[in-house]
Amino acid sequence: MDLSRLSTIGGHPTFQSISQDLSGRFETEVKSPMLKSMTGFGRGEGETTLGSVFVETRSVNHRYCDINIKLPKRLTPFENRIKEMIRAQVSRGRIDISVKLDSLGEESLQLIPDLHLAKQYYQALQSLKKSLNLKDKITLELVAGAKDVITVKEEAGDLEPFWQELLPVVKRSFQDLEEMKRSEGESLSKDLRQRLGRIAQEIEEIKHLFPSRLEAYRNRLHERVRSLLREIDVDPSRFQQEVALMAERTDITEEIVRAESHLAQFLSLLEADEPVGRKMDFLLQEIHREVNTVSAKANDAEISQRVVEIKAELEKIREQVQNIE
Repeated sequence: MDLSRLSTIGGHPTFQSISQDLSGRFETEVKSPMLKSMTGFGRGEGETTLGSVFVETRSVNHRYCDINIKLPKRLTPFENRIKEMIRAQVSRGRIDISVKLDSLGEESLQLIPDLHLAKQYYQALQSLKKSLNLKDKITLELVAGAKDVITVKEEAGDLEPFWQELLPVVKRSFQDLEEMKRSEGESLSKDLRQRLGRIAQEIEEIKHLFPSRLEAYRNRLHERVRSLLREIDVDPSRFQQEVALMAERTDITEEIVRAESHLAQFLSLLEADEPVGRKMDFLLQEIHREVNTVSAKANDAEISQRVVEIKAELEKIREQVQNIE
């Protein structure tokens, strides 16, 4: 049997032509980062025909788009309009909007007495007075203060002119919120680039380590075969087939290529002018799966340690991605 053929059976590429070195690309700053956090606060205020209006908008991370609006009762017809405006610009996150009016004006209120209910309260009080032998007088103030005897109703009127005054204030509050989200997104982007760069460097180390580990494995196998052949005959073709299968089982080429492809896609998402949080989360899962396979296939202590470092960075990135829109 020609043992020299063992060095080429089931050969692995040296990764030189597999993909570009990504580590340098992650060090380049994005000139106009588009990433947005899901955490922020905005405020707007203005004067209207109904008084001073104050709008506060808060946002926190949430898996879906959840919009909650708190309005004065009279302004509830505007709730859906505000929701539609926000939903058109936000893909996910919990948005809480609070609208407050300093004054609605006395002319917009109506006091409506419920005479039937008032009589029932009066009769009930009379019965109590008689049963308990009380001397106290049943006054108008006592009856009027009973629950629901007098209700306050805001006159509907035409609120459309007020909507035209409220809308710019709501937009101003939302724009303030968006600026804060982008500012935090810029900080997140810098942190993610650094962590992705570390992952790319670890993958480069694995790419450099693996060929030498494979060569060492082949040399050990070569010596074992020499020793074995001194004692028994081995079918050369069957042996070559087994070595080729072993080499295929330990080949991490595809996993490395896919992991680097996912890293490159993640890098492009940092510069995308669109919501990317869910896509990032998916890519992290895929990278995690690929490096797990690398560790299992390589069966090497140093490569496994590199994978541990990669997984530690992936977990930190995953925590950050939970707050990216």
